[in-house]
Amino acid sequence: MDRFVNALPLGLLAACCSLPVLAQIDCTAGAPGVNPVPVQVGAGLANSRLNPQINQRHVFCGEVNAAGVATGFHSRPNSHDPLLGAAPGAPFAARITAGVHYIVQPGINHPGPYRYLGRGIQVANAAGVMVPKAAPSTFFPDSCSQVQVIASIRYAYTHPFKDVGPFVPPPPPGGPARPPYANFFAGPSAPSIGAVGYCTGEGGNPFTVGGYIKQVAGLWTLSTVYPIASF
Repeated sequence: MDRFVNALPLGLLAACCSLPVLAQIDCTAGAPGVNPVPVQVGAGLANSRLNPQINQRHVFCGEVNAAGVATGFHSRPNSHDPLLGAAPGAPFAARITAGVHYIVQPGINHPGPYRYLGRGIQVANAAGVMVPKAAPSTFFPDSCSQVQVIASIRYAYTHPFKDVGPFVPPPPPGGPARPPYANFFAGPSAPSIGAVGYCTGEGGNPFTVGGYIKQVAGLWTLSTVYPIASF
C-alpha cells in the first residue's frame, strides 16, 4: 500500500484539525474541528479504499448510534474530555467516569500511555443525555495532540502489518455473519522510536493502532480507530 501514499505536510494536517494547545475539543454538530478528514491529502485525490476518510467524531467525541448504544471515544488530547460547545461551562460530549487500567504502566519518560477503561465511559446523545458505554475503550496517550493522533491513524492505515484483504460487505438479512476481523486493519502508530509529529507511547515507542474500514453513505470511512497494545 506504500506506493499509494502521498506525503502529508504537518502544517496542512494541523489546518484540518488543530486547536489551541490547552483547548477542549468542541463536539457540537457541524463543529469543523471534528469533521471527517482524508487519510491522504493532495490535489485530485478522491475518496477511495486507498484514501478513506477518518471519522474524527468517533475518535475524539464518541457517538451514540441509532440503537442508542454509546460507541467510540478513544482520545483526550491534553487530558481534557470533549465539550458540546466552545464556551466556558459547556456540557461534556463524552467523559471518563471510572478508574484507569493501564495496558503498560506509566513511567517517568512518557507518563500516561495508551490505556484501557472498563465501563467507565459516558457519551452524550443528540439530546445531550449521557449514555454509559458498555464496552471498554482503549485510549491514545493524553499527551498526544489531535494532530498527532490523526497522523498516527494515517500512518497505521498506510503501513499495515498485513494487507486488509478484499472488502466484505454487510450480509443480507438472515444471511451468514461476516468472518471475524473482516475489514480490519492494524499498523504502527509511527515510523520509528521517537518519531516527530506522531503519537507514541512509553519511551517514544510506537504502538499498534487498529480499526475497521466501512462504506458510510457511499464513502469509504475508517469508522473506528483505536490503540490495541504495544508491539
